Amino acid sequence: MKYRDFKRDSETKIIDKNTSSVKLCHPCDVEALSRRQLLQTGVSLVGSLSLASLFGGHRALGQSNSNLQRRLVWINMRGGWDILEITDPKLSSTSGIDMVYDWGLAQSIAGSTSGDRIGRWLPNIAALGQDLLVVRGLTMGTTSHTAGSVYMDTGVLSNAGNVNAASIPAIVASESAATIPIIQLNGGSDPQIDRGLLNPVSVVRAQNLNLYRSLYPDDDEQLQQKLLMLDYIRDSVSRVQERFGNNDRLLDISSAEQKIRVQFENQVGAKLTLDDEDRAPFQATGQNLNMNNGLRDSFALSLKLLKNDLVSCLNLGVGGFDTHANQERSMQPVVESFDFLLATFVNELRAAGQLDNTLIVCYSDFGRTPKVNQRNGRDHWPVGGALLIGGGLDGGRVVGATDDDLQAVKVNTTSGLPDDSGTTLNPTHIGGSVLELTLGASYLGYRTYLSSIPALTRLRGA
Repeated sequence: MKYRDFKRDSETKIIDKNTSSVKLCHPCDVEALSRRQLLQTGVSLVGSLSLASLFGGHRALGQSNSNLQRRLVWINMRGGWDILEITDPKLSSTSGIDMVYDWGLAQSIAGSTSGDRIGRWLPNIAALGQDLLVVRGLTMGTTSHTAGSVYMDTGVLSNAGNVNAASIPAIVASESAATIPIIQLNGGSDPQIDRGLLNPVSVVRAQNLNLYRSLYPDDDEQLQQKLLMLDYIRDSVSRVQERFGNNDRLLDISSAEQKIRVQFENQVGAKLTLDDEDRAPFQATGQNLNMNNGLRDSFALSLKLLKNDLVSCLNLGVGGFDTHANQERSMQPVVESFDFLLATFVNELRAAGQLDNTLIVCYSDFGRTPKVNQRNGRDHWPVGGALLIGGGLDGGRVVGATDDDLQAVKVNTTSGLPDDSGTTLNPTHIGGSVLELTLGASYLGYRTYLSSIPALTRLRGA
């Protein structure tokens, strides 16, 4: 059904071409319009207002004074990655460690003055150099997949994995005025919301992307129809305001109408859709990679959304790290694909001049044992690591450490180097430091269970 006639006067005619029936509505009756009537016109006001709330609605009266300083890309390496193969290769073993690789194959971090290295299958990430910060020796306090992931996401440890705390991405998104505050793509951890958020936030999930795309016009004819409907809403609200004065509901409708108009006119729907040009940088031509097309598309869409300044926070995920058996054979293709895709993503952001205002965090549930089991795999280990990339960080260095038995050691929170009088790192330091980098140090007053450290927040040139 499409509009054949749409007039803005004392009464508006909406004509159904299939039934020739006519519906009349006076502008002063805007608050009495039912969802059923609007759906019958072919444009759902309820759907549009839901879209507005999902894509950044009216900010709460109790909002904080934080301004978003950096966008956040939050990447969950699901299953518990082997830190020996990612963040923490060892030169030699003690009696308790089985080494299944040659230290000489580990990748030197470009520009590192300390000769720091990362895993052998990460040459492209190692080449990021000054944009790469490696975190070692995270005490996880658990070997539960769920609890470890939630601990990294929220900074709250519960062996049951059930906590009433917002995830770091949800907190960042709640302070955003972006068109889409937060989007969860394939494999990303589910952002957790709590009532402590100062501003409401809703999550756009990968499985619902087609629904969101369908709410946008596909061509100029649809655009004009939807703009006419928005004109009607705007003019109707103005008439009601003149007659009865302002109220919160009218202000919310007016705000939603303005946001939706901007999104329609800026063709946001097209920017939520990938084409061959968007995928081109992520095509691994000439490389023997077992490329996962879903993972490739997640990185390509993330890049498009960031370059078009549509999002403030993205949740991605990479699976395949639960390697209890045949670790080398199963892990190598996963890590090589991740290395290529993430480095391409970072380099494209840098080329667009958007890497310094985008912080990328890669983490996992926990680490894996230094001892290889009878199935040539490694089991759960309560020490983890992370990668922080971009965001203007002073990179090319390592924060935190483990000993030769892969146990976390205390570090100086300013230098990040081993210090017997220092602190053992844990996920609260990652979460607190990310909030300081994205929302400013003052925001930590709202989340006192999180703690930032200077070693993780030091910026280039500072």
